Amino acid sequence: SCQFFSGVQNHQSQGAMAMLMRKALLGGAAATGLFAYAHRVQEAKCREEDPSKSHILIVGGGTGGVTVASQLLRDSRRPVGTSISVVEPSKLHIYQPMLTMVAGRLGFSNTDTSRPMSSVIPAGVNFLEDSVKEFNPAKNQVVLASGKTVSYDYMVVSTGLKMDWEKIPGLREAIDDPNSPVASSYDYNTAEKAKRIMEEFTGGEALFTQPACPIKCGGGPQKVMWLNETHFRTRGIRDKTNVRFHTNLPSMFHVKKYGDALDIIAAEKNIDVSYRTDLVKVDKDKRIATFKHLDTNQVTTKPYDVLHVVPYMSPPEVIKKSPLANKDGFVDVDKYTLQSTKFPNVFALGDSSNLPTSKTAAAIASEAPVLVSNLIHTMKGENLTAKFDGYTACPIFTGDGKLMLCEFGYDLVVNETFPWDQSKPGYLAYYMKKDVFPPVYWNAFVKGIWYGKDTFFSPIQRSVDPHYLASEAGLVCTTAV
Repeated sequence: SCQFFSGVQNHQSQGAMAMLMRKALLGGAAATGLFAYAHRVQEAKCREEDPSKSHILIVGGGTGGVTVASQLLRDSRRPVGTSISVVEPSKLHIYQPMLTMVAGRLGFSNTDTSRPMSSVIPAGVNFLEDSVKEFNPAKNQVVLASGKTVSYDYMVVSTGLKMDWEKIPGLREAIDDPNSPVASSYDYNTAEKAKRIMEEFTGGEALFTQPACPIKCGGGPQKVMWLNETHFRTRGIRDKTNVRFHTNLPSMFHVKKYGDALDIIAAEKNIDVSYRTDLVKVDKDKRIATFKHLDTNQVTTKPYDVLHVVPYMSPPEVIKKSPLANKDGFVDVDKYTLQSTKFPNVFALGDSSNLPTSKTAAAIASEAPVLVSNLIHTMKGENLTAKFDGYTACPIFTGDGKLMLCEFGYDLVVNETFPWDQSKPGYLAYYMKKDVFPPVYWNAFVKGIWYGKDTFFSPIQRSVDPHYLASEAGLVCTTAV
């Protein structure tokens, strides 16, 4: 079976095994839904608490914020009476990894990627449909866009990143023009356009870019390229298409094991890769993209018939100008405990933090239980014992129904889950990403019962609570202490 997962058996047996594995995984996804339902019932039974004694404010209703809120509600160690609020202005909660599958034409649309924010915020949490316009951590307060001042005893920041479309001259205009073949899978409002322009493309110059800045999902820029390169071949237009990838990196990926393997795949699939280059201008009328070499500063221009752009990204301005930020504008936290280096009652996780690891949902799955445990220890005046090791994962679609599951931690140390060489793209990982992870996300991840590599059992609670496994199975309701 390891040979199958590595993609080295014959095509017929691969297809048969892939179908069997897909059915098994989809069955697992259904079980995930049932498991989540049992947790919701158990959570309701366990939520009889005293009036509020302390207030936790969570800024951000994305993956990090909602997951932390859910895990706090479920944690038996949480002090009785703790109230939780989430501040988030968005009407929709978006499963962002799925936008790549929209733009990559895997049969999904935007409606598959999102749900109403109010339906994702867990019951028992005060949902403030607003945004923060000022942080005042010295006073334990934030000021909302509505003008309201909200006080807190403890705060968790998880705002994500904002797209800086304007940093590349001409990009905003090209993105907004429905007749311009320029789009991005990195934004809910442009993912459908990306799918459309790839479908309408009939050959010529297909350009894909990766910017010179920290971005969410470091493998995302090339995922869309690999998926569409497969479609170009399927449609019979690959022989009249030049597929070009411009990346700021010196290889296809920043972890050497995976970068070396992806470099080989790029050569085998005749991808023209320009390393250490950065998109600096888009001319939508002439359909010209301008690039600068990051080492030599040499400027080159490339014509395009279709252009997929990953924009520059940065933390929201409200964080950049706040006392919470480091010199680069990210929330400054201890990389092991996720506690603010400046304010001990403040924690942060996810893309807007300065954690030196790839910004992915997989990272949040490992960050959240560490943060929740250390936050509760802080509330109780105890030492912070939970440590985040930097674990993250980049599941990279490589085309032809395969995926390379890149897993690593701090210092780019490889930290793989399966007992085979994960630098070899396989079918199992592909179906996990495409068919299993989306229902797991909605039914378990944001419900606070998914812990990434540790599946449904928090490695933090398991080590400190002897009743934890029984309560997680819905058999014990442990009173908060």
